[in-house]
Amino acid sequence: MLNNPLLLVCLAIGCGSLLGRISIKNVSLGVAGVLFAGVMWGYIEPAVKPPDVLATFGLALFVYAIGLTSSDFLFDTWTHGGWRYLLIPPVAICAAFIVDIFASQLLNIPSSTASGVFAGALTNTPSLAAATTALGQRGAEATLGYAVAYPLGVLIPILLLSWPFRHETHDVGDTLASAAIMIRNVKEPGESVAGLLERYSLSVRFARCVREGKQFAISGNSVIKNGDIVTVVGMLHDVRNATEILGVEYGGDVLNDRSQLDLRRIFASSPAVCGKTLRQVGIFRNYEGIVTRIRRGDTDFIPNAETTIMPGDRLRVIAPREKLTAITEFIGDSYQEASEFNILTFGLGLAMGIALGTVDISLPMGIGTFEIGPVAGCLIVALILGALGRTGPLTWYLPYGASMSLRQLGLVVFLGCAGIKAGSLLHTAPLNISALALGACITTVSCLVTMAMARAIAGKSWPFIGGILAGVQTQPAVLGFAVGRCGNERVEAGYAAAYPLSMLLKIVFVQLFLMAMK
Repeated sequence: MLNNPLLLVCLAIGCGSLLGRISIKNVSLGVAGVLFAGVMWGYIEPAVKPPDVLATFGLALFVYAIGLTSSDFLFDTWTHGGWRYLLIPPVAICAAFIVDIFASQLLNIPSSTASGVFAGALTNTPSLAAATTALGQRGAEATLGYAVAYPLGVLIPILLLSWPFRHETHDVGDTLASAAIMIRNVKEPGESVAGLLERYSLSVRFARCVREGKQFAISGNSVIKNGDIVTVVGMLHDVRNATEILGVEYGGDVLNDRSQLDLRRIFASSPAVCGKTLRQVGIFRNYEGIVTRIRRGDTDFIPNAETTIMPGDRLRVIAPREKLTAITEFIGDSYQEASEFNILTFGLGLAMGIALGTVDISLPMGIGTFEIGPVAGCLIVALILGALGRTGPLTWYLPYGASMSLRQLGLVVFLGCAGIKAGSLLHTAPLNISALALGACITTVSCLVTMAMARAIAGKSWPFIGGILAGVQTQPAVLGFAVGRCGNERVEAGYAAAYPLSMLLKIVFVQLFLMAMK
């Protein structure tokens, strides 16, 4: 019965889930347990190997969903000095390269085996493929080195992150607060709300205004004056700051008054709004309504005019009572549609990523050519499409729920396949202590350099540092561990920032290693 590859993958996923829940002193493997369960089943049934295309497709699904959802955060990071994070992969992988050269000679390890150890210690299958292609008939020696070092390339980063992550919890977002303010301190008659926000550096969202008994929603172009009663939404300290600057807190029951303006939570599901900014959608312009907050996943945040509406977002809209029904129909408010994804754009995006991965890239000085592979190709395409959002009528975004499901499915399928393959190789790979030591040195040095540089640039943002480490290692199991402990989009943004360049550099450096060791 166990000679069915798909059955073995499913057993690895199920057993790995149980293994990942075991916690010792607040440290657990999380989704990485699937990898180690796969190693166990691969060792038990070495003759059964899942098709490589299944693992590749699973990983492509995972990185494609990651790229689409993290592109906005990533590009925002880059525009605020995040380009410095691109310095981390070259330095970390170069350090691993230097360790491989000198330690392999010191330990008397053949260059063919050492190249596989390099690929395994940095958990990068495309670099192993590049090494085996360059080695020809000696490629099996690189594969054995890869099998010996790969588990260390997964375990060591997880152990190194366990200590700083011990106090991290799932980030469910900050709590938003609302307040009613009696305006008393407006000194420039006719100044717009946008001007007030900029003048006083206020991080709040104006919602409604009560003037002479009439209520109306406020946009950035609206003008408020002394004597108005306005409601604002934001972080508690931002709301208090706005109250002190603009006037005094109003004690009436304006926040709950729905006699003229009403509010409603609406699911964004219509193709007419998904992928567009609030300015483009024009709810205030067309319906005299305003979106005061958006809930995406488990996080509430204050939008602005340039905020992009994603499928599955829950928009809190304040508008005249008689226009709320029309706004609801316009936005969609269909839970079923918000849970589905556009198969056309999903398939096109994956196809473009896989096609990009097959393009031959020439190395300088006639060294040769290489392919970045379908996984890196899918990530690059997803980052570009995620930044575009829409192309005419085509919406590239995935609904939040669908994105989470696809990335989890793709990750566990890949980990199960990779673990089974590594476990089956342990029968033919002798326990080479020297290769183990070399792999441990390469992984440890690469991880420590990555963490030190990321800490110097990102400060104490351990979720983001964990994502960068997972990206430099090009290891989804480390990413899964970090996300499981932090539940934070910064983890995935760090991963997306480091992964493509790290993938490229490992393919190049493993070939440079073989050239240097001739």
